Amino acid sequence: MTAVTDSTVPRIEDLPPPPKDRTGWPWTDASDPVPPTMRDGTAWPSITIVTPSYQQAGFLEETLRSVLLQGYPKLEYIVVDGGSTDGSVDIIRSYAPWITRWVSESDDGQSDAINKGFRWATGSILGWLNSDDTYHPGALAEVAEAMHRAGTEIVLGAMDKVQFGDGEPRLVKRSLPWEGEPFHPFPILRNGPAPAFHFYQPSMFWTRELWEETGGLDDRYHYVMDMEWCNRALAAGARIATVPDVWTRFALHGGSKSQDLTHLQQAERITMYRRLGREPGFRRLYCLLSTVKPAQVVLSLLAGRAERDGGGLRMHVYRNGARLLKGLRRVVPGLRGAANLEGRAERPSGAA
Repeated sequence: MTAVTDSTVPRIEDLPPPPKDRTGWPWTDASDPVPPTMRDGTAWPSITIVTPSYQQAGFLEETLRSVLLQGYPKLEYIVVDGGSTDGSVDIIRSYAPWITRWVSESDDGQSDAINKGFRWATGSILGWLNSDDTYHPGALAEVAEAMHRAGTEIVLGAMDKVQFGDGEPRLVKRSLPWEGEPFHPFPILRNGPAPAFHFYQPSMFWTRELWEETGGLDDRYHYVMDMEWCNRALAAGARIATVPDVWTRFALHGGSKSQDLTHLQQAERITMYRRLGREPGFRRLYCLLSTVKPAQVVLSLLAGRAERDGGGLRMHVYRNGARLLKGLRRVVPGLRGAANLEGRAERPSGAA
């Protein structure tokens, strides 16, 4: 089922009332009003946000409200549900008057759902927000200003990592895009040095022209499809600007892919680098070297699993393999840590 509505900016009193035990953003608080124009008088650009969703009823309503209560005047919001049976569809339906388009039907996974949503997109700036993450108040207006200021094809903001479990949600880390391991451990791009930035997909936004040029996500991937797409975007010449503004809250919980399936993520990252190495825009040797660290992580995780399962021989094989790769990282230049710091992601003027 789909519902197509106008783009009226909802007020907090227009939306369904929040549960009695939920207060603050985005339950009883909304974003500050957005000015009629950007700071320099330019009209606000149109922004399309896609939310892929499947069996996330416990988080979905908060996600929807965090988008709709941005107060952004030119918002197109598309929700693509994979045929959930946990009550998600009832939640989406209750917010349908303010969602531009939504559908609930079986699909081929998250990448397929995201591609489907962006095929309907008309905004000049695009981003996707998973159904267990949220935007901070005023995030979309800050995104528009940052992209306008920078003039780049991609902007990347900061992100809060929040742990959910027993008790109140707990802030684990506020992650800035220029802190941590750079996106590219080696100069894998043929068109120049790789920018040094730390990758936070929920806080990344880009132009619709770039999305169309790259052909969207490769739906063969289920864990690193965002990273793979960003690699191809950089190979196509996309420029990226990083800003200090905190735009999103990334949820860590028992059902999140990033928390429970690290070994599958790292294995898929190895596949990603191997495939990119065969593409004309990438250097094959450096792509191969980029697989060493994720391979070490995979072997270490498999060793731990084998130990828990009582597989002594397998544990020793995996552990020795991980040690071999760790030793290799110590002696080969660049493998020890994040090596390619020649490039630097641009920061818009005025950013900290």
